[in-house]
Amino acid sequence: MDAGILLSVTGFRAKNFFDAGKTVSTIGYTHVELGACRAVRDPNLADLGPFSNFEAEEVVLAMRDLGLQLSAIECHVEYIAKDTADIVKAATHTMRVMDIAKHVDVAFVHTVSGRLPEGMSPDDGYRAIVAVYTDLLRYAEKVGVKLGIQPVFIYLVGNIASTQRLFDELGRDDLLINFDPSAFPYHRESPIDFIKRFGDKIVHVLARDAVVGPLNQDEVARLDAFDMGGGEQFKFALPGEGILEWPEIIGALKDAGFDGVLSVGPPRGTSNLEAAATALRFLRQHLPDTDEAAPPETPETPLDLGPF
Repeated sequence: MDAGILLSVTGFRAKNFFDAGKTVSTIGYTHVELGACRAVRDPNLADLGPFSNFEAEEVVLAMRDLGLQLSAIECHVEYIAKDTADIVKAATHTMRVMDIAKHVDVAFVHTVSGRLPEGMSPDDGYRAIVAVYTDLLRYAEKVGVKLGIQPVFIYLVGNIASTQRLFDELGRDDLLINFDPSAFPYHRESPIDFIKRFGDKIVHVLARDAVVGPLNQDEVARLDAFDMGGGEQFKFALPGEGILEWPEIIGALKDAGFDGVLSVGPPRGTSNLEAAATALRFLRQHLPDTDEAAPPETPETPLDLGPF
C-alpha cells in the first residue's frame, strides 16, 4: 500500500496543478489523485474537467517528471436530478473525463451517486442511477478504463445497505469502489463491516477520519458539521485525528487483498501544507512496507495550495 494526496475541489485545493505537484513532491508524496469535477474553467482552482486531452497530458507528464504517480481521477458530479437534461450533462461530463483518463493512462475514475432531490422517491433515485451507471460502465469498457463509485454519507448511495442495493439492481460486477472510511460513523456503521462486504471491489481509498460529538447548531449551519440525530453531530478530520481505528482498517484492507493507494483528503478548513505533511507522517507509520527514511516536512517557503 502507498500514501497519496487528493488535489481537487473536494480535497486539497490547488490554483494550478504544476505548482501543487512541486509542493506535494517536496513534502514527500509519491502518488497524487487529480480532480475533474468541473466543466468550466476557474482561474483560482485547478481541475481537469474542462481540460483537453493534451492539456491534461501536460499536467500528467509534469507530475511524472516530479516522481509522482497518478492513482486516480476524481469525477464527482451528481447523477440524480428531476431534469433529464441535467442527468445527461453529468453523464456526458463523466464520459469525457474517462476519455482524458484513457489518454493520460490513468486506469481508475471514481464517481458519486448524488443527493436525492426533494420530493423524489428513493425508488426513482435508484432507477435513475442504475440507468446512468449502466451507460457509464459500457463506455468505460469501450475506452478501457475502470469506473468506481464512492459512497458518500449524505448521498443516495452512502452506506452498506444503499451500496448493496445499487449493486443488486445494477446486476453487473464491473463497478468498483473508491472507499471513504470516514463516511460510516455518520450512519453509525463500521467501515470494517463495509470492507468485509465489498473488499473485493475496493481499488482506491480516501484517507480521511471522522469525529462524532455533541450537536453544535452553529457548526451545522456553517456546514462544518452534520446533524446525525440523537443530539450528535459528525465532522471530518485528518487521518489519525478522529475516531477511526486505522490499524484495523488497514489490516482489513490487506486481508481483502487491497494493495493500492490511500489518498489523503482534508476536512473542511484544513486544506494546507501542514495538514498534508501531518497526514503523510501518520500514514507512513501505519502502512505496511513504507519507507520512513525521509520523513515528510512542510517547505519553509511553500507554494500556495489555496484555502479550502
